Amino acid sequence: MGGVQLAASSNWINNYWIYLFSLLILLIVFLLLPFETGIASQNDTEAANTKIHLNKSVFYSAFWAFLIMLLNNVLNNNISLFVMRENLGATRQAALTSTISLVGGMICGLFVGKIGKIFRYSSIALSICLYGIAYFLIGLFHSLLIVFIGSFIVGAAMSIAMGQFPYLIFLIVDVNSVSMALGIYVAIYSVGGVVSPLIINPLTNLVSHLGFNLFSLSGLLALLLTLICLLVKFQKSLVLAAKKQ
Repeated sequence: MGGVQLAASSNWINNYWIYLFSLLILLIVFLLLPFETGIASQNDTEAANTKIHLNKSVFYSAFWAFLIMLLNNVLNNNISLFVMRENLGATRQAALTSTISLVGGMICGLFVGKIGKIFRYSSIALSICLYGIAYFLIGLFHSLLIVFIGSFIVGAAMSIAMGQFPYLIFLIVDVNSVSMALGIYVAIYSVGGVVSPLIINPLTNLVSHLGFNLFSLSGLLALLLTLICLLVKFQKSLVLAAKKQ
């Protein structure tokens, strides 16, 4: 919200001054987090001496996370231009969409555990489906209110996915390999966010003559990925394989 105010006060570049807020976070970390090294137990020592074992399921999970970040950054990279181009609002309204997306993620994050229990084998597919619904709403109904609702849903979808992937990785590798597996997962899904405009935007240009805009096309891709995720039983196969270990 501070970023929105900074951008609206002058120009969009001022939005980035909000990152100075990280200095306050750094100060809190420095003052409040302990720096003492704990005494390692015998089990910890033995675990440290074992080799790291990664399996194909780590990369399989990272691949799906890559696809989710590919979808997620469609909103982050394009929503402000969409709002301005469609005359739905000014800089303040365009920047507010990011805040609403974060609020959606925060609220949904409070219930990720319960969602994971209800959709034990399909929470990742649910997340991708929510992206599809959100982008179809934004792309088909040219309304600022719908943009806000879609942004909220995108934040919720991101929260579900990012709450479930670390849990899945914890299931499929041994304790000593979790840190490395999470590092690989983060590295791969981050690439998805980077290449999102390099894939989605040119693809939109190719099919624009069919009546698709960037968001409606992304919604269609998200729903197709939802079906694929369910058909290949991505999440169920990982959970059941972990039970057999």
